[in-house]
Amino acid sequence: NAQVVGVSRDDVVTLKYWVKKLKLTFPLLSNISGYLGDYYGVTGNEKFVFNRRTVIIDKKAVIRYAKDGSPNYEEIIATLKKLNQEGGKS
Repeated sequence: NAQVVGVSRDDVVTLKYWVKKLKLTFPLLSNISGYLGDYYGVTGNEKFVFNRRTVIIDKKAVIRYAKDGSPNYEEIIATLKKLNQEGGKS
């Protein structure tokens, strides 16, 4: 019940390099303008400061988790488990 997607302000050519270099198995999206952050309301106060942010968005496009800085994998897994449990009830 989840899909990992990386979103970056890098251009497509740079992202293709990182996918190959890091042997990523999930897609990376180029978001040079930052519109996705604006759309989901997760853009920081300083629009042109590029911070790392982890966001989990459910199937109804509701943000269920957002945190700045390096990923906290324990929190991410806990949130995904909760979403998976909720998904089984519908």
